[in-house]
Amino acid sequence: MNTRNYAVLGSPIAHSKSPIIHAAAYRVLGLDWQYGRHEVAKGALKSFVDSLDETWMGLSLTMPLKEEGLRFAAEVDYYAKLTGAVNTLAKVTSDAGQTSWLGYNTDVFGIIQAVSQAPVFAAKSTDVEIGSVMVLGSGATATSAVAAIKALAPNATVLLYARNHKTRAQLHAFSERLGLKTKVTSHLRRSANRVDLVISTLPAHSLDEIGAKLYDSRRFKPAGALLDVAYQPWPSQIAKAWSRHDKSVISGLEMLIWQAVVQLRIFVGGSTDEPLPNEVAVVEAMRHGIEVTSS
Repeated sequence: MNTRNYAVLGSPIAHSKSPIIHAAAYRVLGLDWQYGRHEVAKGALKSFVDSLDETWMGLSLTMPLKEEGLRFAAEVDYYAKLTGAVNTLAKVTSDAGQTSWLGYNTDVFGIIQAVSQAPVFAAKSTDVEIGSVMVLGSGATATSAVAAIKALAPNATVLLYARNHKTRAQLHAFSERLGLKTKVTSHLRRSANRVDLVISTLPAHSLDEIGAKLYDSRRFKPAGALLDVAYQPWPSQIAKAWSRHDKSVISGLEMLIWQAVVQLRIFVGGSTDEPLPNEVAVVEAMRHGIEVTSS
């Protein structure tokens, strides 16, 4: 038996469904691996990792550890370097027996897949194009969302909605460096009435009050789809507002599943590009695991 330990770290972490989807994937792949969750506050990543024994081979990082993961990793992949955020750490051992941690950003891939495979964008019978996107929030996940937009719709106009002026300015500069046409907006409702896609990267409950107002507003008529990365509770208040107007809503669970697929590729084969054995069945098992625990 080749037992390995993995876990998701962050704060708060009790809501995370990552252990469910990873365990489901391990069963399909026939792996005797364990995946848990640990509450790790900002600034405590290194001390936590230093306490681990040799059975620990990989970690998933969520808020507020993604920027810290970048500083901790010995080497990082393209998207981690581009966005300044690491959500995956994989341990490697050199020929000399020295261990280090490689950092990856799989959130970008997760967002790309969640959007591109949504029926409203993937359906063969439609000609839906993403000409404009509004990103809510300005943290690490928002940066990954902008990078995903660059891959999905490089000619799209990006609207940024965030209250933190400093991080919003940084995100604006990042988006422009990627060559995207970028604007700041302070009008969520009016902007949502015009754009093809809204990506909310804000924590759970952050938009509850706004969502409730939009739900009851006669002037709210969203033009496009919504991806809400916050999946607990679901549907979120903002998702309910979109659904009331018969607009497509993409659950953050889709992003969670697809970013985890790439994490598993890294943990199993050391590559982000090499598909898992029977990857289709792995994804189906992940979705089933979430459905069972949510019912």
